[in-house]
Amino acid sequence: MTRHAKRLRIAGLSVLQIVVAALVLLPFFWMLSVSFKPATEAFAIPAELWPRNPTLENYVLALRPEFRRYFLNSMIVSGATLAITIPLGLLAAYSLSRFQYRILSVFLAMVVLAQFFPAGAMIIPIYKIVRSAGLLDTYASLIIAYITVTLPVAIWMMRGFLMRVPRTLEEAAAIDGASPLRAFVDIVIPLARPGIVATSVFVLIVTWQEFLFALSFTSSKEMRTLPVGMNDYIGQYGVRYGELMASSVMISVPVIAVFFFLQRQFVAGLTAGAVKG
Repeated sequence: MTRHAKRLRIAGLSVLQIVVAALVLLPFFWMLSVSFKPATEAFAIPAELWPRNPTLENYVLALRPEFRRYFLNSMIVSGATLAITIPLGLLAAYSLSRFQYRILSVFLAMVVLAQFFPAGAMIIPIYKIVRSAGLLDTYASLIIAYITVTLPVAIWMMRGFLMRVPRTLEEAAAIDGASPLRAFVDIVIPLARPGIVATSVFVLIVTWQEFLFALSFTSSKEMRTLPVGMNDYIGQYGVRYGELMASSVMISVPVIAVFFFLQRQFVAGLTAGAVKG
């Protein structure tokens, strides 16, 4: 390939990246723009990408006590799900990556099979289990449902990464007198940190934005999470788009901040766990 052809190829790829980035970011930019627009300007014709008279009124109205309660509920449910899923998934992934038993192969097959079922197919049996246990409209019901969805994927993701951690390091630690638990804590977990971070970000995003289980398992306003609570802005006679977009921005900010703060480890964990070393 000639130098001119390489330049044309690079220029074409750059233009394609810009077009794709614009298509992906345009909805988010429009959401941000509407959140700063007055009610009379949100759908003015012709439409304008940026408001003529920016205002924070939509954010002030969106930050009512109910929204703060929804935010707290989402933090509790997402945090508890993350705190339970990651340790369980890490231990299961370590067992599946280190030990070769038939029962573990069956368990791995069940983990893979669980990923083929959509959330809608599992909601009825989980609902019956939660209802029979008297846990409807509680944090526990949502945490159980979210662990059911995220744990199989977490096991699969972390197993792919742990397969790349050399066993010789653990064998060397055992020769030096370290117990299997000590080798796991001091050697395996630090080396598996990118994979753990990648899985944690995945679990956080899934639980933070989940709507179906939260809508089905909660009935009182005090137990609603953010995705369900946003329905408050959609009324019988209209939609309060300014407040809806303002709340959407505030909901997106924590996830975006976590992703950008941990993006290097997130990408490293995904790429490292994608193939077996």
